[in-house]
Amino acid sequence: MDDVQLARLYEQYGYLVHRRCLQLVRRPEDAEDALQETFLRVKRYDGPREGGSLLAWLYTIAQRCCFDLLERRGREPTLEEGQLAALEERGQGSPEDGDRRALLGLALRQLDGKTRTIGVLHFLDGYTQEEVAAQTGYSRRTIGKKLQQFEQRLRQLWQARPRLKERR
Repeated sequence: MDDVQLARLYEQYGYLVHRRCLQLVRRPEDAEDALQETFLRVKRYDGPREGGSLLAWLYTIAQRCCFDLLERRGREPTLEEGQLAALEERGQGSPEDGDRRALLGLALRQLDGKTRTIGVLHFLDGYTQEEVAAQTGYSRRTIGKKLQQFEQRLRQLWQARPRLKERR
């Protein structure tokens, strides 16, 4: 992909990709890093498969960059105090939402890349299992098995939650 095509792609989709990165890594500076890495990788690739969605392709690359960043950093995504206060002002959700997000982040870091990608596409992005299979190239059966692993890990972490709180 040449620089002109890349610039057009960034202009058209950069904001959406950045927003997706921010949802995954939770820190603006990490989201910026992931956004830059996403478009560096896009420059090396030819584009989505024929008939594939360009935005879904970009999201897939961005997710991989975010997961790689989180693995390299080896830490749970956190927000700064000012950002936490701004979110608190919005006040939406239940008191358990923070626990759910933390457990989801923990599960994502503990799962292999394939299971993570499939879980995020299905549970967070809302793709059907058939759409996930089309996006990833894995069989529908593999998608089902990986989603079961994803759900099982989340259940285990949710059930262990009281023990996790006691350790703090």
